[in-house]
Amino acid sequence: MNLCECFRCITCGTEIDCRIGMSNRDVQPFQFACPNCEERISFVFGQADAELLGAEKVEDFEAPFKGDKPFVDLHLDFPVYVGKYKMGMTTFLRVTQELGMGAYSHLNQRLHMLNYLHPVQRDLFSLITQYKRDDLDSFEKVCKRIPGVSLTSRKKQDVLTALYSATSIMSSPFTIHEHNAEISDVAPKIYYWLLDNHRDRTIEFIDSILSNGFLKNLHNDCLSLYPRLVSMDLAFRPAFFYDYADTEELGDIPARMSTADFETCNNFYKDLAEVFSRQITLIAGINNLLKRGDYNQFESSLKQTKNGTRPGLESLDAFANVDLGNKIDFIDNSFYAIDLDAIDNKLRNAIAHYKYDYKESSQCITYYPSKEGMSREKYHEIQFMSFIRKSLLLFREVHNVNHIIKATLFLCVLVLKKDI
Repeated sequence: MNLCECFRCITCGTEIDCRIGMSNRDVQPFQFACPNCEERISFVFGQADAELLGAEKVEDFEAPFKGDKPFVDLHLDFPVYVGKYKMGMTTFLRVTQELGMGAYSHLNQRLHMLNYLHPVQRDLFSLITQYKRDDLDSFEKVCKRIPGVSLTSRKKQDVLTALYSATSIMSSPFTIHEHNAEISDVAPKIYYWLLDNHRDRTIEFIDSILSNGFLKNLHNDCLSLYPRLVSMDLAFRPAFFYDYADTEELGDIPARMSTADFETCNNFYKDLAEVFSRQITLIAGINNLLKRGDYNQFESSLKQTKNGTRPGLESLDAFANVDLGNKIDFIDNSFYAIDLDAIDNKLRNAIAHYKYDYKESSQCITYYPSKEGMSREKYHEIQFMSFIRKSLLLFREVHNVNHIIKATLFLCVLVLKKDI
């Protein structure tokens, strides 16, 4: 179903034609900015006390649009179209023509999964909280409230199974099933190979990341990201489209979205990058074991400089302090292939240091990653949709490595009989 409305901006008086495509989500908040003065215009369907903010309806408006005003085509599930109005060319029709019905049907299944997550997100958040608190009584109560999650006993392996059932539910709309299945299958096999070929050093590695709290802290950091992702489903919904569409460079995605804004999502990318940087330390340790039989030994050609050993490569503990970008460069022929399209250190640093501008009408982010004293002259630009797409890709990396963390935890519990 589509609704046609004409809104008048309360700040500058600009009239904007707006076609609104309905999603199956129970509550549907929309927002966009006046193209003339940047006033934020927002409204909500499915909420009794919702009100129109930033604009007023043009009461004498009669459809169809005449094409003489700015036009925006809103839909929660798909990229926004802004431009010239064309009668009948709705967002749904535009999407199905571009993707084909087969791809659209698969996309629609994932959107329905998101619709399921929205009402249970509070319980999913609570489950993660109770696990981190090690409160099994409360953890069990929450498990009973979530379809598809059950705690069969209080043995550690069964607690982990229930926990990862929940993270699977939370992540399934956002991730690629084939990638998840592959890493889940490969990760345990890597550990079995290491135990067969470098048993003592592998056990020493496991003991070290248990005794210093690294594995537990890393696991908890990962878990904390899942409820936050679910709570931002509105921003990520239209980004799924680009799993199916033929696109050029990620930074060139021009489309916009119908709700959310950069200020509500910017820190999530930064936090994803921070957690992924810590995960890379785990990857490096395993990679060193695979290549050299010693988790502390990095490739010799990378370690040596004219002045001696390169700082950060003396040991895995020292490597943990290296910046994300350099960490990736210091892992030789990694067993885990990192999606470099998800990593943008300049963007992350600019967000972390609050050096960016956001223009809501065009949804363009301008960020300034360089150290320029008091000046801001060197800048980069990225569309908000591209930013969300990068965030989605980076979450997939975090989720993939979380499968390796899961394999590590089950190795500790079931094979090495260690207390985690």
